[in-house]
Amino acid sequence: MVLIATLFLFSACERQKDGVTETGNSKFLSFVGSDSLSTEFIFSEGDPVILSLTESQIDAKIKLSDIMEEYRLLSLKNWEGGVVGDIDKILISDSLVFILDQYTYNSLQIFDLFTGEQKGLLIPTGEGPGEMKSISEFDLDEENHRILIYDNSLAKVLHFSFEGDFLFEKRLPIRAHSFKAISENQFLFSSINDGNDHLGKTSKSDLFLLDSNFKILKTFLYPSIDQSFSSYIPRDVLRENGDFLTYFPRFSNELLEVDVHKNSLSLIFQVNLGPRGLSQEDLNSIGPEFTTKRKEDKKFYGFGFHFISPTWMGMRFNRSGGLELQLFYNKVTQEVFSGTRVEFDFEDLIFYSFPMACRGNMCISSVRISQLRDIDLNDFFSKREKDGREFTSIKSFLDKVEDFEQPILLIFDLK
Repeated sequence: MVLIATLFLFSACERQKDGVTETGNSKFLSFVGSDSLSTEFIFSEGDPVILSLTESQIDAKIKLSDIMEEYRLLSLKNWEGGVVGDIDKILISDSLVFILDQYTYNSLQIFDLFTGEQKGLLIPTGEGPGEMKSISEFDLDEENHRILIYDNSLAKVLHFSFEGDFLFEKRLPIRAHSFKAISENQFLFSSINDGNDHLGKTSKSDLFLLDSNFKILKTFLYPSIDQSFSSYIPRDVLRENGDFLTYFPRFSNELLEVDVHKNSLSLIFQVNLGPRGLSQEDLNSIGPEFTTKRKEDKKFYGFGFHFISPTWMGMRFNRSGGLELQLFYNKVTQEVFSGTRVEFDFEDLIFYSFPMACRGNMCISSVRISQLRDIDLNDFFSKREKDGREFTSIKSFLDKVEDFEQPILLIFDLK
């Protein structure tokens, strides 16, 4: 079972930034007023949950039966000629799943959440009005059934209907790499090492709150880490969990709540990893050699992956040259489940990866099954049926898979 866990825990989505070297952009200055560049979010230590993990908790196995209640697997049924390469981001509505494949095919594909049938496809088409050069990031406005796509190359946000029809677009006064549409009237952008020198003293900020006209309202600079040193850009540092907006700063071990009504950020969850995590000296020397150093010391570091459900908080810590560390904290029972490996003790499930999106206590993640493409599945399962499990539903699912190269989705309910 350890082998299965090794095969299917997918690695960190580290990626280089788009390479923007812009040092000024006077075209935006007309609606970036100097008064809007000086108001910062208020940072508060809050009253966080603080966990200090022991060596045994870090090197432990997570029993899936401790965190999962039920599951189902979903195979994506693409239109003819369509394919999903690597899944970089997933968002879900009540009936649809939206998948961003940023680096393999640079596409945003829409599927039925229950059948896997493809419902839509958005791809770069150009640089003119209503067109995009690249799909850098996206978010959903569920209330108005809109998809918001951010094009970092053209510095604009395009609005599409859930059916894929273009509605309108707006240019941005900043460069960023991720964002959340908080409402129709406010947007929160995360920007690390992007070309924002035209913003003067605010250019080094990590977070930007903008209104519907993309005027900057608030900014925030995470106090613990100088984010400008390294060009490795995280995914999903911002997540919206119902009305609960969270921020997991890059390289940190802290989870913050963003309250746009009180103009504040407060610490809600902190995980201390001791010598297995980054020291203050490590944080003070983050630079281009960061990955090389981490391959040598194999220390864990935060890279944005997290979730919050009504019952759970979860964080994933990356490691260069080793398995990631996953942590689940039950807010009701205060139980902690953590480890770098997984014990597949839940029904006949043999696939798992850390949640990429949650809706209530239902979570979704992607799993690669290409390792099963060229092996004898009957032999594979016969060796694992000795513990009394028959793997009936998994066998049935795999018999219907047409393309083992394409990721599948794991949809599960948390306890």
